[in-house]
Amino acid sequence: MIKVLFFAHLRDLAGLDQIELPFNDMVYVKDLLGQFELHLPRELIDALSDESAMVSVNHKYADWGDLLPDGAEVGILPPVSGG
Repeated sequence: MIKVLFFAHLRDLAGLDQIELPFNDMVYVKDLLGQFELHLPRELIDALSDESAMVSVNHKYADWGDLLPDGAEVGILPPVSGG
């Protein structure tokens, strides 16, 4: 299982704080997007489709192309803008 936590406005788009998904054949963090399409609102999928959101895997910042271990906790955070 993979535990996914949503933060800030992405949590609002998801309509929930977290979701647990079966590991299945996921290899990379970006493989979560395919699982999201089966379980979460289209608005969230659209917001994540450009992979600009930040991700963490097991409390460490990660990239969408990083390996996704079974049992991981993944955080999905909106992109950070400077100012």
